[in-house]
Amino acid sequence: MKFLYVYPEKCTGCRQCSLACGLKKFGVSNPKFGAINVVRDEFERYEFQFVCQQCEDPECVTACSKNALTKEENGIVKWHEDKCIGCRMCIAACPCGGISSLKGKIIKCDLCDGDPTCVKFCSTKAVVYEEETQEAINRRKQMAQVLRHNKSE
Repeated sequence: MKFLYVYPEKCTGCRQCSLACGLKKFGVSNPKFGAINVVRDEFERYEFQFVCQQCEDPECVTACSKNALTKEENGIVKWHEDKCIGCRMCIAACPCGGISSLKGKIIKCDLCDGDPTCVKFCSTKAVVYEEETQEAINRRKQMAQVLRHNKSE
């Protein structure tokens, strides 16, 4: 199984990943519509990509009372617009900051059904789509813990 991994240390903050995602998903060249959100810390001088971690036991799915989010057999947490009532409980429940909304739309990575556009536009390889190895599993869990910690601060 493949997952999307981020390497903040390689990110330049160009936001090409977010632009490409927004363009593919919503037809708008605007990073705010991207399911990958690049945040800049001016004081610490780093860029960090927030994106859905496709959690094993996704809290966003549990929080959704209308089953608008489901964990698919392929491991992807998918948003179903036709079932969504816009309550945004999924955003509040996500410990990783991987879900947002804009103009009534939930913005959440679905890995472009196995061919993530963001990866193709990341020239520094700060965003990659890799097979899951033990090292990658450990990194994904570590990134999820960092994201959870940062969100709780």
